[in-house]
Amino acid sequence: TSTLSKIPTVSISSIASKSKGFTVKWSKKTAATGYQIQYSTSSKFSSPKSVSISKNTTVSKTVSSLKAKKKYYVRIRTYKTIEGKKYYSSWSSSKAVTTRK
Repeated sequence: TSTLSKIPTVSISSIASKSKGFTVKWSKKTAATGYQIQYSTSSKFSSPKSVSISKNTTVSKTVSSLKAKKKYYVRIRTYKTIEGKKYYSSWSSSKAVTTRK
């Protein structure tokens, strides 16, 4: 558990809707290896989709090819790779965004 306490948590700083997608931004966590963004049309995140970002210097991601005018719930967490194994932080609180036409 000492390893897990060193993994920084991250929160969504802003989220902007786009045509059939959204752009999510967060603050940089250099102690992490990368980030994982999860999004779902369910607030309980049943059958979610996720995107991994392997650079810890990346601070925004645009997700596209989604359905128009639909509400998506988005959350993010950091991960750290230690000896080839990924360790994840807890999820951030989720934010909702409605895609544009």
